[in-house]
Amino acid sequence: MRNQLDSMRIVPVIGLAIGVLAGCAAKDPPVHAPRPVVVETPQALGASGAVEAYPGSVHARIEADLSFRVPGKISQRKVDMGQKVTPGMVLAVLDPQDANLNLDAASAALKAAEADAWLAAEEERRYRDLKERGHVGQSAVDQRINTSKLAQARLDQARSQLNLAQNQSRYTRLTADRAGVVTQVMAEPGNVVSAGQPVVRVAEDGEREVWIDVPEGRLDGIAQAQKIAIEIYSRPGKRYGARVREINPQADTATRTHQARVTILDPDSAVQLGVTATVVTVDAGDGKTFRLPATALGALPGGKPVVWTVTSAPAAEDGAPLETVKPVPVQVVQYLDGAVVVAGALTTQDRLVTAGVHRLVDGMRVRPIERAAKAAL
Repeated sequence: MRNQLDSMRIVPVIGLAIGVLAGCAAKDPPVHAPRPVVVETPQALGASGAVEAYPGSVHARIEADLSFRVPGKISQRKVDMGQKVTPGMVLAVLDPQDANLNLDAASAALKAAEADAWLAAEEERRYRDLKERGHVGQSAVDQRINTSKLAQARLDQARSQLNLAQNQSRYTRLTADRAGVVTQVMAEPGNVVSAGQPVVRVAEDGEREVWIDVPEGRLDGIAQAQKIAIEIYSRPGKRYGARVREINPQADTATRTHQARVTILDPDSAVQLGVTATVVTVDAGDGKTFRLPATALGALPGGKPVVWTVTSAPAAEDGAPLETVKPVPVQVVQYLDGAVVVAGALTTQDRLVTAGVHRLVDGMRVRPIERAAKAAL
């Protein structure tokens, strides 16, 4: 009886063990999917010892703060920030009531001066007749001549005052002198402004340049650079020719830097006002220095800086391209704002990982996504 009970206990245990073994045999070993990574190509610069990069922003060569020539209260503002303007376009209007009153007063003063001048001229004519007849002396005639001259002078003054009042009446309308775009609005309807107080800033159409701050001691480097290029943050890989237009010899009292203005020689539609740009000065170069996003820089366990390149191999068993990563040692030349300049065994055809480099290992399978593609944005 006891043996029968033991047999009944062993059967379920054996069945459970067989089921577990069967389940384990049925599962396939886990397969890791390729890790998605963002890739882009490096931008070749010059020799490592001759690279300088200065961050800045795009401006118009001429940016004018427009203002009214007369004081008053703004009744209308007809433009907004970013709006295109053309020559003669009305930007803002002052309340014309005071200007109209001044114009009426000047018109009335002119009429009074004309009447005084006419009367003085008639008196002078009559006294000249009386002098010829011997009824008055030369002194009386001289007084009438002097009165006539004074009246004529007051008449000229009144005419000038009327012209001034007419001009001031027109000055209540602020107009654009040249074509451009509004980059800043500094007053609103209802504000009382004085003559010359800025109301609207307009960047004129035409040349575009990048404003940068050059530290003390580097002025000769940028002034004597053999080649100057400009890179726009929104157009990675695209470089524009440039030249230094002017360098302020007076250093800023707070930052101790000199402002330099670098003209873009061949701007296109990507060169918009206010966009971030970098001015890079290089010599003839050896083609072994590159500018990369700061996120592309990684490090090996020993701390040596590396970047990760994507390499392609024959198709894997599942038919998908076998793309893996490998580290490439580099030397950091300069750290920039959001970027880094490195020297190493790279080419402009390499595909570098620019996101998630700290989670990569040599030989890891990846799925590259171009930064310019929508999926990577």
